[in-house]
Amino acid sequence: MIIVTILFIIGFILISKGADFFINSTVEIGRRTNISELILGATIVSFATTLPELTVSLFASIDNHATMSLGNAVGSIICNTGLILGMVVLISPFNTDRKTFASKSTILLISIIALIILGLDGAITKIDGCVLLIILGIYMYTNYKSVLNNTNKNYLYYCLTQQNEMSTIKIVVYFFMGLAMMIVGSRLLVDNGVEIASFIGIPQGIISLTVIALGTSLPELVSSITAVRKKHHEICVGNVLGANILNIISVISISSIPNEIPILSQNIRVDYPFMIILVLILIIPTIIKNKLYRIQGFLMLSTYIAYLAVLYCTYMV
Repeated sequence: MIIVTILFIIGFILISKGADFFINSTVEIGRRTNISELILGATIVSFATTLPELTVSLFASIDNHATMSLGNAVGSIICNTGLILGMVVLISPFNTDRKTFASKSTILLISIIALIILGLDGAITKIDGCVLLIILGIYMYTNYKSVLNNTNKNYLYYCLTQQNEMSTIKIVVYFFMGLAMMIVGSRLLVDNGVEIASFIGIPQGIISLTVIALGTSLPELVSSITAVRKKHHEICVGNVLGANILNIISVISISSIPNEIPILSQNIRVDYPFMIILVLILIIPTIIKNKLYRIQGFLMLSTYIAYLAVLYCTYMV
């Protein structure tokens, strides 16, 4: 148990320090290229932090556990919005870029509607996955246009000069090193956290609803908390919006290729309603008022707690 505890602490340190490297390099990229923080959060940050969900869901599908793929992706959307963003906004409300926020929110709503419609026949098939991949292509194109329209052309020129070569390489190295540290740290934290919880006597069902459910969302959580701590709120909301979009059009679509993903009654009765409620609490007031308010954070966090309570009653009672 001593080794398990040490590994747990190492995981926590790796996550914390990795998040610092990750956010610092992201902010530097934004500063040098003049790309808005919300766009950065919705593009490179969200693509990077969604890798754990993609890996878990894809291998679950390959191993004929395709139901886990949908549960992991939808559960991550609920966790990202309810726990991560809810907690962040409750602590520190902030303004946002209405145009960019509305654009990403629209794609998120389209992705959710597509997921629901495609699953009306009871499964996400390979063909359904291809439809979601088309939406992914559109999303990547809009991101490309956003980055292209907001990039400081002078920096792109100077990146090619010898004078800035080492500093640019350093930023890239810090970005990927921070990401790797967060992913490895998350794995250590989750695996050894489960061991410690079992040793203490916490029921396995509770562990699966808390530690395991949060595991793949830890990169989003720590990067978002670090972004807010460093006063870069829009990286946080961009990260959550982008990660939520990618959980549908990337994680679910790619996971449906090895094996089709069945839609369970729990997905329809519990997961989907909570996902929709959380997304609407996030999107509607923010587009109207151009700001994320503390009351939104409270409602999102409360909805997430209610979701856990429903799951607990479903599986433990």
